Amino acid sequence: MAERIAVFGAGVSGCAAAALAKEQGADVRIYDEQGRGDAARVDASELSGFDLLVFSPGFSGRHPWRILAEASGKPIYGELGYAARYWKGQQIGVTGTNGKTTLTRLLASAFENCGHTTVAVGNIGVPLSEVVLSDLNQPESIAVCEISSFQAEMPEGLSLDGLLWTNFAEDHLDRYATMEEYFNAKSRLFGTLKEDAICVVGEAVANWIELYCRHFNACAIAYGDPVLYEQLDADSPFRRHPYSENFALAAEFWWLIGQKTECLIKTANAFVLSEHRLSVVAEWGGVRFWNDSKATNFHATLAAIHARRGHRIVWVGGGQSKGGDLQYFAKSVAGQVDQIFLYGEVAGAMAAALGAQSTPVEVHPLCEDAIRAACAAALANPPAEVVFSPGFASFDQFSSYSERGKCFVSIVLGLKQSSQTQ
Repeated sequence: MAERIAVFGAGVSGCAAAALAKEQGADVRIYDEQGRGDAARVDASELSGFDLLVFSPGFSGRHPWRILAEASGKPIYGELGYAARYWKGQQIGVTGTNGKTTLTRLLASAFENCGHTTVAVGNIGVPLSEVVLSDLNQPESIAVCEISSFQAEMPEGLSLDGLLWTNFAEDHLDRYATMEEYFNAKSRLFGTLKEDAICVVGEAVANWIELYCRHFNACAIAYGDPVLYEQLDADSPFRRHPYSENFALAAEFWWLIGQKTECLIKTANAFVLSEHRLSVVAEWGGVRFWNDSKATNFHATLAAIHARRGHRIVWVGGGQSKGGDLQYFAKSVAGQVDQIFLYGEVAGAMAAALGAQSTPVEVHPLCEDAIRAACAAALANPPAEVVFSPGFASFDQFSSYSERGKCFVSIVLGLKQSSQTQ
């Protein structure tokens, strides 16, 4: 008799899981609140007819469907864990508040340079379910899985050969009631490690583990190796903060699994950051313009500002709040930048949190207006660094951080072209 599976969510992850389940001969029903599946509503009586339930990561533990699922007693999987049951190769997990995508790409490329068939999957944008159905699903293949806290909440099915946890800081407090709840979501990954798995964590993560008295398989702490840093090219992004922390984790893991250091160094030297990570868009008039639209939380923004210490910094921030200690963030930013330009839903609250700080602050309703004002202020008093590292979600004015970053790039390049034609 065919296995009966309920899939919740008809987005990329849900559809990929459904396709995999059907390929395995299962009878699949997709539930989606937007009406894109087989049904837009579900009740407890329906769940009794299924053998297992698969959720897209967007469903929080407080969602009514998740609550019904937990009460049903049926096995509950996330898309990643469900697909992992059918993945024939190794699985390496990468998690953390920030730096996950960069580290995932670095490791996947380094494995490829060492001759291994490798694929980067998970939160990076490619569902593992999709890859399981491809020719890459072979015993010798390696899946480097970027795992968000949303995915880690439902770890059933995962069996990791390795885990790297970059850092831990305030984020997603619109989904989690406390920092400990957020930490607990990620720490569930410890329970998915195989007996001989390699685990590497950043220094900050080790401190949080001790704070919350968590028990886990022995993990190495990545402190960084000055000798390896010296082998990196001067223009490698891993020579500067915060990417140097990603490299420290990769190097420690690489050494523990016995891979050739030359492959990692070669990969790091050729590495190009993904769009909208802290990188220079343009430079003219004594001003450098940095696009870091991917910074959607406080930790990422403070890391970007810290990376530009020693310069006159004009910071552009704002967007949609995800919770967190706004007072602490405001105080931290004000102590490290020279001018602040705020925009979006959170602008008023952020300005109020800055209070009597001596740093000049301007508030603009629209992101594009804040960007233009910041650029004008920096160009009027060079040298300076315009750092577009919002620190909040993009969804008040944009569909994604990518669209937000493109807005910044377009404005900066447009201003540059205009200045050159005058």
